[in-house]
Amino acid sequence: MSCPSHIQNQISYICIAPHKCSQQRKLCVECLQEHGMNPKDQVRIDQFQKMVLNKFQQFKLDDASEFLKQNKLILSQTEAILRQILDVISESINSPYNQLERKTQFYRNLINNFKNIDECTYADIEQFVSILKGDAIKDLIDEKNSYLIKFEKNKNLLKYEVSSFYERLRKLMREQDQVYVWQEDLYGLLELTENIDQEYLNGIIEIFRKEKITDCLGYLNNPPNNNNQEESKIKLVTNVLKNISEIDFNKKNYSIEEYKEIRKKLIKKIANRNQIFQFFKFLVQLTAIDEKFIQCGSNSLNLLVEMKVDVREQNFENIRISDTSLIAANFVRCNLSGSIFENVDISGINLNGAQLFNCRWKNLKLNEICQLDGHSSGVRSLCFSPDCATLASGSGDNSIRLWNVKTGEQKVKLKGHTNQVYSVCFSPDGTSLASGSHDKTIWLWDVQTGNKITELRGHTNDINTVCFSPDGTTLASGSWDQSIRLWDVKNWQQKLKLDGHRSGVLSVFFSPDGLTLASACWDKSISLWNLQTRQKGLLEGHDNDVNTVCFSPDGTTLASGSSDNSIILWDVKTGQQKAKLDGHRSGVLSVFFSPDGTLLASGSSDNSISLWNVQTGKQTCILEGHSGGVLSVCFSPDGTILASGSSDNSIRLWGVKTGQKIKPFENSRQDIQAKLHSLNQDNHFFENNEIVTINLISQTHPKFQVQATLIVGGEFMTSQSVDLRQLFQQSGCYVFEQNENKTSKIVN
Repeated sequence: MSCPSHIQNQISYICIAPHKCSQQRKLCVECLQEHGMNPKDQVRIDQFQKMVLNKFQQFKLDDASEFLKQNKLILSQTEAILRQILDVISESINSPYNQLERKTQFYRNLINNFKNIDECTYADIEQFVSILKGDAIKDLIDEKNSYLIKFEKNKNLLKYEVSSFYERLRKLMREQDQVYVWQEDLYGLLELTENIDQEYLNGIIEIFRKEKITDCLGYLNNPPNNNNQEESKIKLVTNVLKNISEIDFNKKNYSIEEYKEIRKKLIKKIANRNQIFQFFKFLVQLTAIDEKFIQCGSNSLNLLVEMKVDVREQNFENIRISDTSLIAANFVRCNLSGSIFENVDISGINLNGAQLFNCRWKNLKLNEICQLDGHSSGVRSLCFSPDCATLASGSGDNSIRLWNVKTGEQKVKLKGHTNQVYSVCFSPDGTSLASGSHDKTIWLWDVQTGNKITELRGHTNDINTVCFSPDGTTLASGSWDQSIRLWDVKNWQQKLKLDGHRSGVLSVFFSPDGLTLASACWDKSISLWNLQTRQKGLLEGHDNDVNTVCFSPDGTTLASGSSDNSIILWDVKTGQQKAKLDGHRSGVLSVFFSPDGTLLASGSSDNSISLWNVQTGKQTCILEGHSGGVLSVCFSPDGTILASGSSDNSIRLWGVKTGQKIKPFENSRQDIQAKLHSLNQDNHFFENNEIVTINLISQTHPKFQVQATLIVGGEFMTSQSVDLRQLFQQSGCYVFEQNENKTSKIVN
């Protein structure tokens, strides 16, 4: 082989000097002169292999006969002891059994010999009387049960003693520094970490940071000189880290469904094992040091979060977390500056008061709950006001509620209907609200005062749907009486009745130009009514009742949802199907186009909401969280929010662009510019900050919380490349940009 430093020369010597050889111990003739080493440390390459082989044979390392002999002797002696114990246990069990068997046989023989009663002795007759009365048998059964109770106690005692012996033996083997036994089982591996105290682990992390180590195992394999006790600890840590780096825990995402049962069993075993929790935290910190441990550190953080181990107010600077779930993690006041999150679910995360300087969070999943509670029955209909400030909801509890979209607070409760409210609709100018009810009436409400304007009667059965025309001059209503009625908004008189459906009308919707009305019917059909000619077109294709219809914003497409689990997109001009959207596992109860017409939202009795790409017909997102069927979905007019109402009595708001739920937040931002001076100097912005609100995470409904969280620079992107910083701001977070001079300014 040619010398790397002198290509014209062949390697002819090996350096065996006790130093870190600059020539990687391979030397040519010229290297010898440059190296300036002791001739004793120069070995010709042809002699080197012989010397190593001779030394190996000298120590007889390959002769394991004595070791095997001693090992077999120990095993043989142990087996003999265990056999003696087993003999004692067997005797203790067999002795009472034999005694009971002899008594039973005595009675059996007595019965078999029972022939002529007058020839029996007095003693035999006494035994027969005892058997007849049951006394003898009862005594025998009592004796048997007594032995069984004793056996059970002895069994439990023996189980405890065997378990204790096993634990003492394992501890003794560890204390004697036996050869490390490789662990494929994660629990067995974690048990070993209980011999490592937290302070020692913290010390290792500090050394890694101070020395700027990036190869932890490489460093630990050649540690500085320590006493025997320290060497033993380092050896254990090294072996455990090497072990854990090569098993599935450091290769696979343990938060996915595939590992659900494994994770469940592990959590049960390590519950309240604080030393193991501390080792998990050590692995999390290790992700900031050595990239080889990113997955096991990520899995460790996932388990800590799932077990609700306290990770508040921790220093997690520069940690790298990837491919895991941190749902409902409580990171209150944590320092996560410099952290890198990749493909992480941060739903329900609590970052109140946390520091996030120059973070790189990418491909995030955020599925946060904004739940508006108040109704005591299913929310059957939703409608946004034209200015997006108010959301109206109609419910099976007979009430209508108006909600402040920005704060999530209920503004007013409208009461008057005597039965379920099936449908609500704002007028185009936002001044009035129409509602249709199971009580066969339509009510018109003044939105500003909450008072009833008028009541419309005419339908002879439940009113399932109401809808204002785009110009606000007409209100359409559909009923179980199979009719559609058009009402003149100016005088609130009925101006037209449309008949033709063979069953109840479940949904009506005006085209954007107001010239066509679509209606969905229980008889599986959809009708298109030309309001100028009063002619009706029929769309057929669903295999079950059609629950909902909605026009696209440009009026060229009609979407329909049915109890056959499908959605059909219709070409309004030709009446032909453009696409059939399949994906829901149960009936589709509501559909609604986004204002730009690119997305279609659908709510289903399978408890989910789907978002569909209208152009491709592909399902782009599934929003889950409701515990009952989704009865109504509705986009805000500005396209930023999707509202959903469910039979679980709740309303939820979802960010449209990200496909995520958002929490409305009345931003009471204080003037914090004065605090930036402290921020730019020492990065201890929250050290004495009194404005941070610390909220406990709800066990049942964890909410995304970033109140008074400080973000400086960095990026926070969803898997759809949407910047989350605006959402963070809306939820109470302080977001700053940092220029090259490291001074900060607020992001508007």
